[in-house]
Amino acid sequence: MARSYSKGQVLFDVDDDRSHVYFLVSGIIKLEKIDETGTFTYLHFKKAKSLLLYLDLFTDKKHYVSAVAYTDIEIISIPVKIFEEVVSNSALQLITVIQEQSKLLRTQIFKIQKGIINNADCRVTATLAIIYKDLGEKQYPSGTVIVSSPITINDIARASGTTRETASIVIKKLVTAKKIKYSRKYLTFLDTSFFNDLLND
Repeated sequence: MARSYSKGQVLFDVDDDRSHVYFLVSGIIKLEKIDETGTFTYLHFKKAKSLLLYLDLFTDKKHYVSAVAYTDIEIISIPVKIFEEVVSNSALQLITVIQEQSKLLRTQIFKIQKGIINNADCRVTATLAIIYKDLGEKQYPSGTVIVSSPITINDIARASGTTRETASIVIKKLVTAKKIKYSRKYLTFLDTSFFNDLLND
């Protein structure tokens, strides 16, 4: 079933029944979870042409994060039982699922490694590297990578576990160093080698 959601609408919330798998046709979705104290936030973005959520398959009955339309989005929902049955009966589909789960796990390991560093500059830069990897679109012939939707400093700060002021300072440093361009909430990654090296460190 195809549906459209406006920016800010909730697709599903934490502990909602996981009855469907969602394919994001267009737009960006924000996945998030806030702890009971309200001080720790898990925040991740998914762009168009991706499936939500690979790590749930065959295990969880409830959603462990919430999904919010970060921009206007279009999704296709597939009953989870049907999707899991199709995957179970297709070696090619099962390989694809395992590969996507591996990519997600690598990203989460990277987040954990950088998240425990007591250095806000490193954490903000790591968050930008993940945004570069997950949302970036390479431009030709310039070779730069752009994010086609605005990303707020507040969300960069939340994903980095730091304040808005600190995130803003780090972004300004990266702009001065010509690593990125940040204008009206739009990100352009100028030094792609820098971010590739960081992700592969």
